[in-house]
Amino acid sequence: MIRVLFGCLLLVSVFPLAAQQEPDASIAWYESFFQAGKRRPIEKELEQATAKLRQAQAQNDKPAEAKALKEIGLIHLTRAHTYEVALGLFIRSLAIEDSLDLKREQIFSNLALAEAFEAVENHIKSAERLKRAFAISEEFHDPHYYVLILNKLGRVNASLGETEEAFENYELVLKYEEPLDQPQVEAEALFNLGHLYTQQGKYTEALSHHKRALALRRAIHDRKNEAVSLNDIGELYHLMKNDAKALANHIVALEIRQELKDKQGIAESYNNIGVLYFGKKNYSRAIANLKLALDAGKGLQDQQQMRRSYEYLSYSYKELRDYKNALDSKEQYLVSNDFILNAENERELLEKENRYELGKSEAKIDKLETDRIQREKEIEAQKKFRNVLFVLIALSLVIVVLVTYLYIVKKRSNQVLQEANDKVQLQNVALQDLNATKDKFFSIISHDLRGPLNSLTSFSGLLINHTDSLSKEEIKMLAQDLDKSLKNLFALLENLLEWSRSQTGQIEFRSDKFDLATLLEENKELLKAQANNKKITIENTCHQEQPIYAHRNSVNTVVRNLISNAIKFTPEGGTITLGIKPQQDHVVVSIADNGVGMSKDIVAKLFRIDTKHTTKGTANEKGTGLGLILCKEFIEKNGGRIWVESEEGKGSVFLFTLPVSKN
Repeated sequence: MIRVLFGCLLLVSVFPLAAQQEPDASIAWYESFFQAGKRRPIEKELEQATAKLRQAQAQNDKPAEAKALKEIGLIHLTRAHTYEVALGLFIRSLAIEDSLDLKREQIFSNLALAEAFEAVENHIKSAERLKRAFAISEEFHDPHYYVLILNKLGRVNASLGETEEAFENYELVLKYEEPLDQPQVEAEALFNLGHLYTQQGKYTEALSHHKRALALRRAIHDRKNEAVSLNDIGELYHLMKNDAKALANHIVALEIRQELKDKQGIAESYNNIGVLYFGKKNYSRAIANLKLALDAGKGLQDQQQMRRSYEYLSYSYKELRDYKNALDSKEQYLVSNDFILNAENERELLEKENRYELGKSEAKIDKLETDRIQREKEIEAQKKFRNVLFVLIALSLVIVVLVTYLYIVKKRSNQVLQEANDKVQLQNVALQDLNATKDKFFSIISHDLRGPLNSLTSFSGLLINHTDSLSKEEIKMLAQDLDKSLKNLFALLENLLEWSRSQTGQIEFRSDKFDLATLLEENKELLKAQANNKKITIENTCHQEQPIYAHRNSVNTVVRNLISNAIKFTPEGGTITLGIKPQQDHVVVSIADNGVGMSKDIVAKLFRIDTKHTTKGTANEKGTGLGLILCKEFIEKNGGRIWVESEEGKGSVFLFTLPVSKN
């Protein structure tokens, strides 16, 4: 059992021990009952604790009731030494805590029970309670609990003769104490280890541990325990036959005890010094120190120290041949010895009575333990049932999720399949539209190319066959017509090339920032000569910069086409007006003329490749048929839209929008 306990200890050690820097306040409360010092009369303490108990019972505050019961029990244990009463109170407290599953409180109830059993020298039962306390404390991973319990368990194991287990207890105390930085706890563990090594005759190891304990007690100015360490070091040196060092340590211990007015400690130190002088056959100094020890012992009625003083006084007087004082001392020694024996007999009788009475209470503890084990079994069974139930619920949920998932997957697959079918149908429709567009496109090309080419053929034929019969003016007129046909053919091919590049994705419509007003002005200057031939005025009303984000070349093509169309359909002496109107996130560009205008039917057919419509200009100029289609394509690729407002005989206004920001 003990091996398993310490195996668990080693597993616990992997947790970060310094996680709790501050000890539980309950530890200080519990240990305050075992600390020496001035305290109020026991009647007052019992009265106050009983008042707490009554208040808790009146308020039905079970945790407070358990704590009050424990407090009364600790007063009976440490002050009144009525162990049976204390044990009964601890059992009642533990029963309440067990029923409420108050784990931390159970630790201290078990510690208190262990102290009560140890007080009547039932070390086996004490060890059982301490192990139970430790098992509960493992749930909290708090090293403050570990060092408290293990220090007490080491002491009990030492009393049981379980030296190896006691060593393990104290070594673990040192291990768990290290991150807590509690020198007093470390000093106590080292002091106890020193005693264990002394019992084994390992004086060197014992001396090393006692000196480390002494250094710690000096560092924290624990003067009383410093004197205790010096006294034990002196005794250890005496065992090692080094009486000089033994005497030096006892003298320092005596000085501290005199400073603290510790009469019991003073009696012990004087006796130890007297014994050392007796061993050195310095009987006079031995007697002097033994008498001082006797005076201190008499003041406290400490029969143990008085007996030791009388014993060595008798030996010393005998060696000095002072037989009268030797005999008197011997008689006093026998009196003290009888007193001690009678006291021990009475104590043993009382302890037997206490053990008998406590034996009755042990049945209650055993029943409490049995109930606890049975309750734990029931809880474990409930946990197993709950776990099985959770597994079944989890499996049901998994099945539901799987069915739902399969349904969703099937539905999604059907949806994907439907979308694919719809996409295929749309693609088929698009392909049909593309084929129709291609047919229309080739129809336009064939029609529009045939006209300029026929004209070129006719004009060239006239020039070849009738050069001699044509006048100079007729030749000039034919050359002008030939030039018009060539320009018309060039415009057609240029638009055709641009449209083809757009359709095949060879034009990357990347937006760049540029000034739209400058672009309008450049196209005005470019087409000015063409307009002057028809005495047409081009006015640019934009005199301020207008930055936009668009593909400059495509916008330039649109503006050039629209101005060319306006020149074509504006009579001599007409006016073409270029304008820009800024809006919130775009600009509206307008190219207006006061030309022939268009009917609503003609407007509806513009910008469409599936309807072929061309109109001759005011000077019989022919259209290419692709210009407006190309304009619509380019404007939409730049994120804008294009439309026309027109009325027959009043001219037309072509408008399109372009974004002013990159987004």
